[in-house]
Amino acid sequence: MRTSPDRLLEVVHDVGGVHAQVQASAELQLAVRVGGITQQDVRDALWERRELVKAWTLRGTLHLHPADDLPLWLAAARAVWAGEPQELEAWVDPKGELHPALERDEVKEIRDAVLDALDGRCLLREELAAQVMQRIGPKAHGRLSSGFAFFGGAVLCQGPPQGSKITLARPDQWVERWEDLDEQESLREVCRRYLRTYGPATPKDFAEWFASRQFKPADARALFDSIGNELDEVDVDGRAAFVLLGDTDFPLPAVSVRLLPEYDVYVMGFRERDQLVPDAARRQVAAHGRGKYEGPAGVRFLMIDGIAAGLWERKKRGKGIELRVTPSRKLERAERAGIDAEAERIGAFLGLEPVLTVE
Repeated sequence: MRTSPDRLLEVVHDVGGVHAQVQASAELQLAVRVGGITQQDVRDALWERRELVKAWTLRGTLHLHPADDLPLWLAAARAVWAGEPQELEAWVDPKGELHPALERDEVKEIRDAVLDALDGRCLLREELAAQVMQRIGPKAHGRLSSGFAFFGGAVLCQGPPQGSKITLARPDQWVERWEDLDEQESLREVCRRYLRTYGPATPKDFAEWFASRQFKPADARALFDSIGNELDEVDVDGRAAFVLLGDTDFPLPAVSVRLLPEYDVYVMGFRERDQLVPDAARRQVAAHGRGKYEGPAGVRFLMIDGIAAGLWERKKRGKGIELRVTPSRKLERAERAGIDAEAERIGAFLGLEPVLTVE
């Protein structure tokens, strides 16, 4: 069951941020969960009203968060990541360009120049690189222009796009009600939110969801211990896991048919992938172009009653959107009707005429 449009920000809050490396995927993730909204509604919340914000948070990747929540997520990230800029080794980017090594003091100089250049304004990536070069010379120009999230350790968010190009901004200036929060308490609060939405879960589950190599298993266990009096331990198929205290009533899954986009938060937060993706769907993932390299996270799933039951693809053509669904098993009549309804929903959200093929 989808919620009402007035709860858009609440949904983004409750899922712990929406993965937004692919903007179209982020928008469709919200359309799955919030009824009666359009693509433009999401973009207006981002760029016109600034109620949502797009920044590098979980796992160092782009996510959408309610703007008022961003100080919390960035403070929690600082609790895990190295605080001061570190020296950088020489790096060859995917285009084959060599970027020379940088000493720690040089990286700090780049960070300060980035923050100074963005003071009071948003800039295109190439404009930022040019402004930094004016301040400290060409040492960082290649890295800043590379298209990757290198900003000398400066924590940034995105401003309104100019055509197909992103702009960059300082979150302490872009977010209207900015406040500096305690890093360790912010990390504990993020952990509570994760367990509320994705529990039962283990410290390892949280570490994989929130951070990457910087957050060691021992760190995650210590974090769970620090809020131990707020947790209940439960048994999940013989495995010890945790939920928030008293959160031990698990409703039966609702009957549902959903077309989830790539990197959907349901898949990203679901650690028991063997249960989520049965053998037949797993074979589809393995044969898929993105699935071969990214696994379940990188594909678009047909989900029936919360379990993967096939894949789907989308392609915009003129004023239409072509949707091709490939189930991994035989569908019941009600399930097939559910796919029809999903196609109509996606078309309405995008303002395009859906053209559905079920193979």
